[in-house]
Amino acid sequence: MKAFLLGSTGLLGQAMLRECGARGYRVSSAARQNAPVAIDIVDSTSLVSFLQSDLPDVVINCAGLTDIDNCEANPGAAWATNARPLAFLAEWVRRHDRPLLHVSTDHYFTDGGAMAHDELAPIHLVNEYARSKYAGEAFALTVPHSLVLRTSIVGIRRWTRPTFAEWAIDLVEQDRPAKLFHDAYTSSIDVASFAKASLDLLEKGARGLYNLAAREIYSKEAFVREVAVQLGRPLSHATAASVDTLSTRRASCLGLDVRRAQGQLGYELPTLADVVSSVLDQRRHLDRS
Repeated sequence: MKAFLLGSTGLLGQAMLRECGARGYRVSSAARQNAPVAIDIVDSTSLVSFLQSDLPDVVINCAGLTDIDNCEANPGAAWATNARPLAFLAEWVRRHDRPLLHVSTDHYFTDGGAMAHDELAPIHLVNEYARSKYAGEAFALTVPHSLVLRTSIVGIRRWTRPTFAEWAIDLVEQDRPAKLFHDAYTSSIDVASFAKASLDLLEKGARGLYNLAAREIYSKEAFVREVAVQLGRPLSHATAASVDTLSTRRASCLGLDVRRAQGQLGYELPTLADVVSSVLDQRRHLDRS
C-alpha cells in the first residue's frame, strides 16, 4: 500500500506515520516544513502536481488549522486550510478511483451535556473553526469512496506550545493552580488508538462518515483528574470552571456515539482510563528515547 500523508509532522500525523510504517505502507510524508515532502496544503497547484507524480493508493489528510482563536481571527486562513483543499483532494481521488481518509472534528454540538451524538445528530456551527471543518467534510463526502472521521485526539507532541495532554500532565505533576472545565464534554481518544482504528476502518472498506473516538464521554475536568489518579498525585489547587468564560464561543457538548465504528471494527474503543493510560505510556516512551 502506498499512502500520501498530509500533516505528517503534527500530533496525529506523527502517530499515523508510525501506524502506517508498522503495517508496511510506503508513505510519502508531507507537511509545510520538516517533512520529506514539503507541501503547504493551501497550495492546490503543488498538491495536485505531487499527487499526479506520486500516484498513491490512498490519500490520508491529517492537516488542519486547529487553533480556534486563530481561525476566528483569520477566517480566510481557516477556509484555505480546513475546507478548500478537500475539494481538490476529492476531485483527484474521484478521477483516480482511490480512497480518501479525512480527519474532521467533533466541534459541532452545543446541546445535550454528556450526551453521545451519532452521525445524524443536528449540528450547530458556532465559530469559524467548526464552519471550515464542516465545509471540508462536505467536500470530502462528495466522493463515495471517502472515509471521513469525526474525532477529538489527545497525545504528546513535544512542540513549543503544549498539547492539552501535556498541559494536564504538567499541571498534575507540579500541582499548579488551574481552572478545570466541568461543562466541556468530549470523548477524546489517544492518537495511537485513533491511528490504529482509522486504518482498520479503511482496510475493512468503511466509507462515508463515522465517529471515531473514546467510547466514554467525560469532561475536561475528569480527564485531568484521571491523570492525577494514574500518576498518584494530588490536585490541591485545581478548581472547577465553565467553558463559557473563554473569549471565542465553543461548542462544548462534544460526546460522540461510536457504536457504528465499533460495529465495523469488531472491537470496543477505549475508555477514559484507557486513553489516559495510553497518553502516559507515550510520554514515558518519549522520555526513554
